[in-house]
Amino acid sequence: MDDTSPRLVLPQLRLDELLEELQLRLADVRSTRDRVQSLLQAVLAVGSDLDLQTVLHRITQAASDLVDSTYAALGVIGDDGKLSQFVTVGIPAELHAKIGALPRGKGILGLLIREPRPLRLDRLGDDPAAAGFPPHHPPMTTFLGVPIRVRDEVFGNLYLT
Repeated sequence: MDDTSPRLVLPQLRLDELLEELQLRLADVRSTRDRVQSLLQAVLAVGSDLDLQTVLHRITQAASDLVDSTYAALGVIGDDGKLSQFVTVGIPAELHAKIGALPRGKGILGLLIREPRPLRLDRLGDDPAAAGFPPHHPPMTTFLGVPIRVRDEVFGNLYLT
């Protein structure tokens, strides 16, 4: 009997398909495990310090790490409904100095302050609410913005790009 008979080829093809599917599922499980482990580490890191600025920076860094974003920011909304703090990750200090003042909450950032809901954009600059960037600001394309709630009150927004 020849090794390429239909009886031997079909089970081998099916076995190859099953093994490939198993490898894909294992990769998904590993990826999920790694993300959960990163999230747990972030939760532990956030809770290990009581200084608000440190906690906000750790939250921003953890979010950036979890979604593998180049830039991340956390905007804290003050009692007046405007940004009172703006914590960033991914922009070097010297570039911060060139950009200048913190955002005032216009454009997309203002939209998320007024309408606190998740917002995902494939091309940030194409959105009608986009107000552009100040001089020296790095280019940003994709965007994810989500409100941060504390006891059902919007504390601020997390911005990832």
